[in-house]
Amino acid sequence: MSDDAQPVNWPKFCRHCGTPLPPGHPRFCIECGGDVAPHGAAPPAPPAPRHPPAGRPAPTVRLGNAGVAQSVIGGTVRLPTSGAIPPGLWVLDEPPGPDAVLALYAPLRAVVGGWSGLVGKGWRSDGSQDRPDGRAIFRFSAAVEWFPASGCGGGMRLRARIGAESRGKEGRERRGFRYMAHHDAPMTLMDVVWVGPDGTPRPEIPAPQIQIMAPPRVPRVSDYDEQVPTLAEAEAALWARGSQAPGVYHLLGGQIPLAQEQTPAGRGIALAPVGMLESQLRGIIPQGIINFSAGERYRVRLLRPYTCGLAAWGRQLTQIRSEARSLGMAMEAEPAAEWWLDRNGYDGVIFTKAQSRYHTERVVIVFRRSQLVHVIR
Repeated sequence: MSDDAQPVNWPKFCRHCGTPLPPGHPRFCIECGGDVAPHGAAPPAPPAPRHPPAGRPAPTVRLGNAGVAQSVIGGTVRLPTSGAIPPGLWVLDEPPGPDAVLALYAPLRAVVGGWSGLVGKGWRSDGSQDRPDGRAIFRFSAAVEWFPASGCGGGMRLRARIGAESRGKEGRERRGFRYMAHHDAPMTLMDVVWVGPDGTPRPEIPAPQIQIMAPPRVPRVSDYDEQVPTLAEAEAALWARGSQAPGVYHLLGGQIPLAQEQTPAGRGIALAPVGMLESQLRGIIPQGIINFSAGERYRVRLLRPYTCGLAAWGRQLTQIRSEARSLGMAMEAEPAAEWWLDRNGYDGVIFTKAQSRYHTERVVIVFRRSQLVHVIR
């Protein structure tokens, strides 16, 4: 922020559902997903600093269940190893031994600058402890499980309980917590035990080493420092040549132009085609005589979008979440959609038959501002 810039007053409560917002500068409510950033707010910094503070490493690994680097946030193994095995990917007949490194996923949701955990969504409250400085430590725990691929590992499963802490004012209650990998203490492994195929605990079997992982976090709109360029119509059409979303579009919803929003496909920007009649009138009538509801016009460059009907996407989400759970990631619908679309190489989504939500037949969801160009006459 420059010296003469006006400070931005960040809200303390979500304007959509009233939920208290975490400290810092959240862009979206962790409860309802609504946009809470005030007008004039600058885009946030990317959630994972490229150069972590001295003395606090930022371990990230690439595991076989996602196409993006993933964050190690605790466990018995502090340093990253690409050899950690996520749930569902152990393909040997025998279970992992004490020298193996397994990846366990905490039930977290990505927020700006970190992740959040909520009571009732994978976490439970384990009480609090008052401190002499007037602050309190709130403790939370979550039950997670590691399992091999179907028919492998002798049918053994590893049940664990992981713990997290959060600080707050004494005498208050907390429904959840915000976790920042480069700020908060690593999450801890509280209990771990092997369980046989019949569900009987097997405490005599040595436990392996464990990395506690945050869910895969796919970079989307506000994670990039990008601007939308402006081009004349002919140049914009040339720029978008080869796009699977031809034509001219206008923004849907969103009070802040080109702001990231929650869509059925996760974080993105939603656009709809400019109607044929309106497009023709824009080419005939001078600008300003008619106030077209579509507003600014954009070209979209999508090279490999996922296309389906909006109702069919709801059924697809059920399968996506099931696939995520089969790899030990009990993610909500939107984060699971982001993970699945990225894993399969889709750079956007085209919804057809979208009247029920968007009041238009066709909607395009882009994941980055660099996929758009502003069109001027």
